[in-house]
Amino acid sequence: MLIAEQKPLLRNEMKRRRAALAQASPLAGDVLAEMASDTLDAHAGWPDADAVVAGYWPIQSEMNPFPLMQAYESRGYGLALPCLVPDGDAYSMIFRHFRLGDVLVAGPFDIHQPVDSADEILPDVVLLPLLAFDAQGWRLGYGGGYYDRALAQLRAKKTVKGYGIAFSDQQLAEIPFEVHDQPLDGIFTEKGIIQVCSTV
Repeated sequence: MLIAEQKPLLRNEMKRRRAALAQASPLAGDVLAEMASDTLDAHAGWPDADAVVAGYWPIQSEMNPFPLMQAYESRGYGLALPCLVPDGDAYSMIFRHFRLGDVLVAGPFDIHQPVDSADEILPDVVLLPLLAFDAQGWRLGYGGGYYDRALAQLRAKKTVKGYGIAFSDQQLAEIPFEVHDQPLDGIFTEKGIIQVCSTV
């Protein structure tokens, strides 16, 4: 079966799995932040505390990243959120400065994002939602490619780390990937931080 045929079937399965995990553990984002709190600054190559960490507005059954973002903000890190902006007949993803408590506006796909007047920023770390991941750092998303394109553009300009936010049971033995897919540097889960084996 071709990768293009595998991914839609896998997405449907993993949406059901993640929804069940989220229903069973509604405070998983708080648990994740607590588990990570002692090791937030201990990763090899992790940027200094004046760096910017981009989170996301959770939709559907995505784990809530805001407790982890709050932990970073309390350590002096800047924060950002992704924004989908018109780009021809579609959208492209940029990142705008954000502080916890800022007013957000409704963007495409019911995603809340900073107002247009917020400064555009190039984050040093991007926290990504996902449907599934593997130990090699490959991520299964929704298929729109927004994060992959945004990460590729960021990484062409500077060193940017990509970390998934997920339940540990979203890990699979292998994720089918394509040439345009961007690998993760690690995954934050409610059981701890998984550093990937390889980001080839």
